[in-house]
Amino acid sequence: MPSTTTVCAVALEPQSTEQSLKRVRCDTKTRALPRTTLVEPTVAKFPLPGKLPRVLTNLGVGIETVDSKVALQYSVHACPRRMRREIGLVFPDVVGKESELLILPTFQRTESSMLSYQAETQAEKDAKLHMFYRWGAELVSRLCEKGYWADITDPMSGLALFTNCGPSLYPDVEGAEVLLRYAPFNLGNCFVLSHPHWGTHVYPATAFTLAPIEAVRQVLSSMQQDCHQ
Repeated sequence: MPSTTTVCAVALEPQSTEQSLKRVRCDTKTRALPRTTLVEPTVAKFPLPGKLPRVLTNLGVGIETVDSKVALQYSVHACPRRMRREIGLVFPDVVGKESELLILPTFQRTESSMLSYQAETQAEKDAKLHMFYRWGAELVSRLCEKGYWADITDPMSGLALFTNCGPSLYPDVEGAEVLLRYAPFNLGNCFVLSHPHWGTHVYPATAFTLAPIEAVRQVLSSMQQDCHQ
């Protein structure tokens, strides 16, 4: 797994922005997915719970959103060998079970490019963060109810959110590079995600579980079905 690197949005001068976006367009060609991919990238709508799940309430995270649904892209991957050592440093609870771990990178499409520090961009980031918290907490809750370990990392810090934290942080952008071959580009000390269809208009976040793929499929399917009821 690549070393942890600061991932941030940056404010660029107009010429620099244009040059960067040209580079993004060159790097967003769809590439063949790795063999560790168990569920290919899928865009779906999920309901957001009316009440915060208990696991999220216990964290004291203040979340306010009027959204009742979230649309996001997700996929499911077996943990590649190259990531297993670092994963154990992010989640001490999975040490010795890294080969059983499934990783679910998610992406929400944004109106704003994540290259900006403008006020409206920050507000949209906060909204996407809040929606991922709620979606992720619901996923974790349902998997835990079935007796499986599950967690999400906080996109703001890279730390485990519901279980024990290790000394390392999980980098969503570099994880997308390994799991999906999405090519990030380097802006100074920052790596910026480039989605093959949405470019820099994307908010990444990641979930993890030791549940078997059949259980994960079942939970995701039941969550989507709830959206149509």
